[in-house]
Amino acid sequence: MRGLGVSNGLCYAKVLLYEEQPIIITDDAKNAEEESHIFKEALQVVYEETLALKEKALSEAGKDAADIFDAHCTILKDETMITPIKEIIRNGSSAVKAVDQVLSDLIRTFEEMDDEYLSLRALDIKDIKDRLLRKMLGLEGINLGKLSESTIIVAKDISPSMTAGMDVKNVAGMLMESGGKNSHASILARTLEIPAIVGVDGLFAKLSNGDMVAFDGETGEIYTNLSKDEVEAFKKKKKAETDRKAKLSQLVHEESLTKDGQKINLYCNIGTPDDVAKVLEKGADGIGLFRSEFLYLSRKDLPSEQMQYLSYKKVLNAMENKPVIVRTLDIGGDKEVPALGLKKEENPFMGLRAIRLCKEKKDLFMVQLRALLRASTAGNLHIMFPMISSLDELRWAKSMVAECREELQSEGIAVKENLPIGIMVEIPSVAIKADLFAKECDFFSIGTNDLTQYTLAVDRGNEAISSLYNHFNPAVISLIKMVIEAAHRSGIPCGMCGEAAANPEMLAFLMGLHLDEFSMTASALLEAKALARELSVKECEEVVTMVMNLETADQVEKILKDFIEKRRNKIC
Repeated sequence: MRGLGVSNGLCYAKVLLYEEQPIIITDDAKNAEEESHIFKEALQVVYEETLALKEKALSEAGKDAADIFDAHCTILKDETMITPIKEIIRNGSSAVKAVDQVLSDLIRTFEEMDDEYLSLRALDIKDIKDRLLRKMLGLEGINLGKLSESTIIVAKDISPSMTAGMDVKNVAGMLMESGGKNSHASILARTLEIPAIVGVDGLFAKLSNGDMVAFDGETGEIYTNLSKDEVEAFKKKKKAETDRKAKLSQLVHEESLTKDGQKINLYCNIGTPDDVAKVLEKGADGIGLFRSEFLYLSRKDLPSEQMQYLSYKKVLNAMENKPVIVRTLDIGGDKEVPALGLKKEENPFMGLRAIRLCKEKKDLFMVQLRALLRASTAGNLHIMFPMISSLDELRWAKSMVAECREELQSEGIAVKENLPIGIMVEIPSVAIKADLFAKECDFFSIGTNDLTQYTLAVDRGNEAISSLYNHFNPAVISLIKMVIEAAHRSGIPCGMCGEAAANPEMLAFLMGLHLDEFSMTASALLEAKALARELSVKECEEVVTMVMNLETADQVEKILKDFIEKRRNKIC
């Protein structure tokens, strides 16, 4: 069997089929007052349970995981959901029927959305609906919080509340018939480092409780009915993976030096201040991307200047004097902020987002800049503007920083002098004219995710054309080369914070171009460090020469992959 691997890792354990008692909807209504009480009581209990799940997620998986349940709490308190349910009950329906009707309509609305991220939110609404219905009907689910042994959970789909309520120590892996890479269950699995595969047709027909199953959360391959020799081979492979991770962990305090002694700066991307713990745990050289918009998401109101100041200061203090690059508000595209009440756009990735939105809502931008400047004395802050497409935008953003600086200083508030200001290079118009922009920046950071989709005119979230989205495309790697060289001609550093920075096959190419800083998820950092230690800059320069005249993405990827595989086998 095969599915979509969404959380890496090898797994071999007994299967537990998770199939809850079916919910049967009837309209046997008592009087409206009693039905209203049933709904109100269930709503309050589920809300309190969700708060408990949020605290559990925060302690076990961090802020990003807890934010999922913050969103659930918001839905459970949302009057646009509660009011129609109450109205249907007043009209003589049962509480169960009313909840099912309103939330089923909402689920269908999300499922019909073209955007994969938003359509997968239907699973969150379904989670809330099922929990409310089960509470009102007195149905108890299988308790995954107390597992007696290492277990693979097999389900049609696994809701966020199921995932957060699991006995993580004994959940060896998760297999699901439905779900996607960006579903909250998949995100939580990756955060908790539980191997997981989704989209496996016919799981329940092919597996039974107690079956021994092996699977690879990276490739999506699932193995059943293994022979004794195959079991031993898989266990050996699993032990090799465990040993490899243990050896990689020994590199935490080692410098990331190439074979010929050159330092490679390895930074991490973060979304919240709480993520800093993982950055420090992996021994990163700095933070190459602090996605400040995560301070705005899943909130009913906008974060205040003081709240932002404390968040930025916390990160800067924790990183001591290591560089912390904060990307200013990058809202729009696939990220929405309910508190802003923005109109839905036909093509949000090319619409009012990032610096364009900040220009439209200057006061919003000024609050963030003031918070950043106030925090600047706490460490080595760098400010980075996203979605810059023209020199006019860059100059306007810099003038706003200068205005906020003068304002704060007139109030007697200290601001760090010579604060580095740079841009994300993610739009082809900037990459092509990088020499001009380099003269007015202190640093560049290449955002390969958007640079790739804008260069190739491919929506990176559209599965139907996902094969066309490829940062190995000769046009994309040519733009990357142009940007790095333009930065160096002007004497400024150039980093990279897009997904390509963590791609092992891209590492040699980027090292050969003398990229100054690689920023990636914390989980990818030690692998990159180990690989860099097996490479010399001289041989990486030769690789650049090899690939620059190739005609297709497949050719580029093959050359880089073959080169890396020979070195990767030496690691650990």
